[in-house]
Amino acid sequence: MKVSTFLFHLFCLFLTTGACFGQTSVEIENPEIIIEEEPSIWSGSFTAGLNGKSGNSQSVDMNVEMNWVRETDFSKTDLIANYFYSTNQLATVTDRFFGQARQERKIREGRLSAFAQTAVNWDRFKNYDYRIALHSGLSYEVFKKEDRSLTTRLGAGASKEVGAVIDDWIPELQLGADWERDITDTVKTYCNIDYYPSFKNFEEFRLNTNVGLEFLIDWEKDINFRIFAFNRYDNTPPAGNVSSDLDYGFALSFDF
Repeated sequence: MKVSTFLFHLFCLFLTTGACFGQTSVEIENPEIIIEEEPSIWSGSFTAGLNGKSGNSQSVDMNVEMNWVRETDFSKTDLIANYFYSTNQLATVTDRFFGQARQERKIREGRLSAFAQTAVNWDRFKNYDYRIALHSGLSYEVFKKEDRSLTTRLGAGASKEVGAVIDDWIPELQLGADWERDITDTVKTYCNIDYYPSFKNFEEFRLNTNVGLEFLIDWEKDINFRIFAFNRYDNTPPAGNVSSDLDYGFALSFDF
């Protein structure tokens, strides 16, 4: 037998033996599967501020706000709740809550939307238990760009001061607008306003205004420093109450 033939048979025997006894193997690596999570359609912010004084006079001022927004191609939900509390060494001077829910449904996926809105206002020092307001109508997105946006509202509804001397439902018109503007990459300003004149007498009205200026102070954690003013004005307040309830101050806002 030739040497070449002997080597050929020896090589075939080695392969056969390895295949039978599993001494040779082919290692196949499992490909890495990457699953990308869809971005959440919910977003919002939590804002809190605390101011205090001590010495000859003592006082504590606190404000908390939560805001949630859910937006799709067909609808938008906007929820807001804020609470303001202030006390000094003699007594509590501010203790009030405001909450609002607005649902918008886009008409043919355009700029025009139909909305329904519910708002509740509670104040410990008002001469009624709480105010509830229900409104609906149409909103129009005037423009929405990367650095600015403007939306207007026109609707109608009614409000009621539960527990007041006169607690009838008062029919109202609603005119409102939401405006935002990015001044720089780290500075933003906003303004939300709603005007509610009475259908019975247009000289009687309510006006809610919320304005603020935000400075981004932490990119990674989305933390903003906010300067704000929130005013609820009623030109015909109950007897013993003032027309304007103004809250203003500083706070930290955490976006999520």
